[in-house]
Amino acid sequence: MPTLNFDEITLAEGGEQRLANGFGGFNWLQAGIYNPDGAIAGYVASSGQNVLFIAEAGNSEVGGYEDAVRGTPLTLTRGTAFNLESIDLSSAFRPGLTVTIRAYADEGGAHVIGQRTVTVGVGEQLEVSFLGGLDFGTFLGAQRVEFSANDGDDATLDYFGIDNLAFSDTNTVVLDFDDIALGAGGETPLADYRGFSFSETGVYRPDGAIAGYVTSSGSNLAFIAEAAGNEVAGYDSPAGSPVVITNASEFSFLGGAFTSAFRAGLEITIRGYADEAGTQLVAERTIVANLGSADQFSFLDGEFAGLHRLEFNANDGNAATNDYFGFDDLSFFVASAPSAPVGAPVATAFAPVLASYEGLACDLASLNAALVVA
Repeated sequence: MPTLNFDEITLAEGGEQRLANGFGGFNWLQAGIYNPDGAIAGYVASSGQNVLFIAEAGNSEVGGYEDAVRGTPLTLTRGTAFNLESIDLSSAFRPGLTVTIRAYADEGGAHVIGQRTVTVGVGEQLEVSFLGGLDFGTFLGAQRVEFSANDGDDATLDYFGIDNLAFSDTNTVVLDFDDIALGAGGETPLADYRGFSFSETGVYRPDGAIAGYVTSSGSNLAFIAEAAGNEVAGYDSPAGSPVVITNASEFSFLGGAFTSAFRAGLEITIRGYADEAGTQLVAERTIVANLGSADQFSFLDGEFAGLHRLEFNANDGNAATNDYFGFDDLSFFVASAPSAPVGAPVATAFAPVLASYEGLACDLASLNAALVVA
């Protein structure tokens, strides 16, 4: 798990500079680096000598950060999905500073997927985990994370520092079912597959006998097992039950290809739950599958994020209708099991990527002096 401690940036004590885009593989906004010298007691590095800090939290424009409006959150983005794991957080000036951290599924910040709000003391170095204890949602599969303490009062100094920012790359899993050996026209019940557990699900290798079943790739697809109201050997749930997909690890459903076996315009309801038991509904969407066409449906805006259970259901309540459908190439973000407790030492080996950045006048020391005078 990579950890950014910002110590490979060379600064004299009391020195500061803007954090350049590209550091750690991210783009940065309202982000500065500071080597604490004791002038601002609240800024304390939890490892090494440097801390990341929010640049314009005092509602004053600061030279070098003109590309964002004062009060804008400290923001990191990247084009590929990542998981924010933990940070060490300190307040620079204010005791009991409230900091809100939000994760978004997109770089532009249009689709929020998770949030955590914490209260931190001056120089506290509070370890904040994003693997649990969230206000809502998930930090799995983010492309943008914002850190904000802006209370809307221009008279307050809402500055905070961050150290030991730990993250991981998001693990993408595609279930295509093609590595299950079947002869043409063959089928088999599916119970466990690539870390997921399945109920009311079979795998089928189409041979043309059921024209509606079409794969989107390879030879096999998965299908709902008992959609016609008839009990079928090998499937334990009552006939008419939905396809159920669960995983003990948190996941986000990104989409897949769906096809109707017998009926044109078949409505399939997709439900995502935050728990394996299916008591905490996160999202619901109804799609329409076409007969004999493997149509792709995507949910890339984080709609089905932070799940442990996924259901597909086309049961219209009429036992006389054949509500069978197939699905293929299901795509997920899946959280990796942590290899060490959050906060355990993590080795890092980043080459120095930034030289001294001249021409900036963030002047954190003068902010502290002004506070003392006031």
